Amino acid sequence: MAEKPLKSVFFHFRFKFLALSAIFFLVWAILSSGTEFSQFVTTLQFKLLGPFFICSGIFYLIFRKFPFKCPHCGKFVSTRKDWHCPNCNKKQGKQRYLSDKCVHCKQILATSFCDHCKKEVSL
Repeated sequence: MAEKPLKSVFFHFRFKFLALSAIFFLVWAILSSGTEFSQFVTTLQFKLLGPFFICSGIFYLIFRKFPFKCPHCGKFVSTRKDWHCPNCNKKQGKQRYLSDKCVHCKQILATSFCDHCKKEVSL
């Protein structure tokens, strides 16, 4: 009987953290301001919305595209490759980011393999 794949914690946590922090910041900014939009425009929260979302977008692109180090051999592992899904046992068919869902079963990848030492790496 095949074991279920490990839940991804570290790699995908970064994306969930960015999304949730952006939503909470927006809700906090709206709720902490006055009842009218004209009052909200003059608050500090409104002035911080633009820079916050720009930084969030930049961090998302950085976390997604830059490679990470293999904990076994210390070499960099690319985050874009034609990866094999452990849930449906199918290849993606094209170069995709490790943070993307499987095109067949829509599951998120929890582990990957190092291109250099061929050992399994938890994302």
